[in-house]
Amino acid sequence: MRLAFFKVGEIQGSLKHIGAMIEYLKERGVEIREIELDPKNVQKAVEELQEFRPAFTMDLNAMGIIIGEQEGKKTPLYDIFGFVHFSFFTEDPLLHFPNLYGLQHRNLVALITDIRYADSLRMLGIENISYLTPFLDFSLFPQPQGEREIDIAFLGPLIDPQIIVDSVQKNLPESIFPLFIETGEFMFRNPEVNSITALNYVLGLFNPQIQQEFEKWRKENEEAFLRLLNDTAIYATMRKRWYLINFLEGINLKVVGEYQGELKEDHENIKVNSYEELLEIYGKSYITVMSFPHTVPSGIGFTPLEVSAMGSAPMIDYRGTLPGFLTPGEEVIPYMPLDRADIEEKVLYYLDNLEEAKEIGERAKNAVVDRYRVDDRGEFLYNMMKDIVSQAQQQAQAQQEEKG
Repeated sequence: MRLAFFKVGEIQGSLKHIGAMIEYLKERGVEIREIELDPKNVQKAVEELQEFRPAFTMDLNAMGIIIGEQEGKKTPLYDIFGFVHFSFFTEDPLLHFPNLYGLQHRNLVALITDIRYADSLRMLGIENISYLTPFLDFSLFPQPQGEREIDIAFLGPLIDPQIIVDSVQKNLPESIFPLFIETGEFMFRNPEVNSITALNYVLGLFNPQIQQEFEKWRKENEEAFLRLLNDTAIYATMRKRWYLINFLEGINLKVVGEYQGELKEDHENIKVNSYEELLEIYGKSYITVMSFPHTVPSGIGFTPLEVSAMGSAPMIDYRGTLPGFLTPGEEVIPYMPLDRADIEEKVLYYLDNLEEAKEIGERAKNAVVDRYRVDDRGEFLYNMMKDIVSQAQQQAQAQQEEKG
């Protein structure tokens, strides 16, 4: 079996873990060629693809989808050439809708790391979907050096939600803007809902005239509607994080990553220049506080696993699926996302008991090393590829017998 892996620029951050999947498939005997896809010279990649003649292609977050033309219609290259394309979604597919929207995708198999990403894909007209739990490439993680020197870190990006409101308001009709605000606030109060479900629910609460006006705008501005869903998810995420940061005053809190807004007293913003530097910060921290983004509506995501792999105690907002990934109180410190008393109590307790936090970090590290390896996910994908090839061979044989 041959697989061509499309690379669009340097692979950054958590996407690097997909390299472990590529290596696993190589070990299982899959012949793999990495093809650099330069948007300014797509023809070069097409020629290399024609020369290699793979049965499968793969990209990350739909970034490697090449569009051609067949019978006067824009058509993905994998449908024109007849190979199967795997797109590995580590983020909500809605964030990458320009690469998917408005096309039919007969030979696309979407590999998703959050089960609710299926909602986004179906909205974009994609039905062939398979779920894979996130996994880690443990060769990427450095050994923590010396004693941990950061008691508690808060992981960004962190942006004053008013900045997002001001930006979105410039691009939305005045009649649609209240729906954005109300949907974002509904998501803030219901942290496990995604933007598609939330918007449909909130829209039903508006009067019929506004509903009709919105539907008319949506039909005439489908891409703007998809951007609205993304903007609402980003707003709700930042609204949730800003709520947390605002009452964690009086604590020497290190805010890691992008920060836009007024920094609270006793808080320090730590800029991060590379993925390797981010991992090192995890390795220096006893506790890393995270707030799930609404673009990871139900799964664990890569970030909590990375924090755990560096032995920092992950402190994450509780959701119903969390115990299926990490054991609350033993491998993760859960907090109720809107319960100020619960959050403050746990932060102060573990700051007074850093050794307990360190023990949770160690158990979290052991858990991810044991449970979040590439092996079973890689075998799942390998078997899927074998089944597709087998089915194609059976169909070809049946067609030959009919002709014979």
